[in-house]
Amino acid sequence: MDKLRPADIAAKLNVSTNTLRNYEAKGLVPSPKRTASGYRVYSDIHLVYFLCIKSLSDGFGMDVAVKVMENIGNKKIDEALWILNDELIHRGEEKKFVMEAVELIEYSEKKSCLWSLGEAAERMNVSRTAIRYWDKEGYIRAIRDPESSYRNFDGLQLAKISLLKAINHRFYTDENARMKDRFGGAEGRAACRKLAEEVLTLLGIRNRRQLKAMAALEKLLEVIEKE
Repeated sequence: MDKLRPADIAAKLNVSTNTLRNYEAKGLVPSPKRTASGYRVYSDIHLVYFLCIKSLSDGFGMDVAVKVMENIGNKKIDEALWILNDELIHRGEEKKFVMEAVELIEYSEKKSCLWSLGEAAERMNVSRTAIRYWDKEGYIRAIRDPESSYRNFDGLQLAKISLLKAINHRFYTDENARMKDRFGGAEGRAACRKLAEEVLTLLGIRNRRQLKAMAALEKLLEVIEKE
């Protein structure tokens, strides 16, 4: 069994040694042995644990990674897998939001309609507060009524709302933030179609990360079974 320094594992995972200690403090990995001078010494089994945590965090977010690893530590393997299953179902919903956006873009080309704030919230199944926030941030652009100044939204803005739902993931990523920054400049059908393609590409990247996370989890479970 190989002896690994924290710095070795940190470099392999591209994280800090403090991150490794945080994982250990949360009880997500077995306690390592220590040298006579008190330094941690990790094994190749610890490396499998750390790789799994990092992969789960990249694919599903740290909150999910912690819940999964806690269940594994308590030998509740099925519960851990159900948590991931719920997350994968959510990913399917995100793709549906992109497809809905594409349909709205096509619909806007055939028919010009305006929805009030309340109608848009009901149609898109989001809160009025969320729509107001997205409008304020410039992700969508309300069409103000010239007399009442009330917000109205056309089909393209509803399409962008659907795309925002697709990337409004339950954990923050830099990619999400960068993608949202592109919404303000996406005006017109062609730009909205391109935005939908980019969101779908982003979801594909997440899919591959989640597949990698599942593979890392399978490897960890194999290691645990042999112990």
